[in-house]
Amino acid sequence: MVRRYSYKAIVTIQSGQLVKGEWVAGEPTEIEVTGQYFPSNSGQQLKRNVDGKEFIVHGEFSTKARPVENAKHIRIDSIALDVDIICWEPFQTHSVIYV
Repeated sequence: MVRRYSYKAIVTIQSGQLVKGEWVAGEPTEIEVTGQYFPSNSGQQLKRNVDGKEFIVHGEFSTKARPVENAKHIRIDSIALDVDIICWEPFQTHSVIYV
């Protein structure tokens, strides 16, 4: 039987706060998420990040985990993927991390 969610990814969550009007970065935390990675074939899909900037999607990581606010980076050691996250979108039965 084929395992549906076969990859273990480490997602880095950036934290911080405003101090006297200045952004002070906190310690980043890491969570482990299992899922399936699909590289983009066309390179023509565009996604917007939380700042409204458009990026070309190079791959998708599908997972049962719900989106986490301020998730900035994903690392999948088994396929040597170490990239920034464009956005993390929820769907009815799963969520997708676009990179």
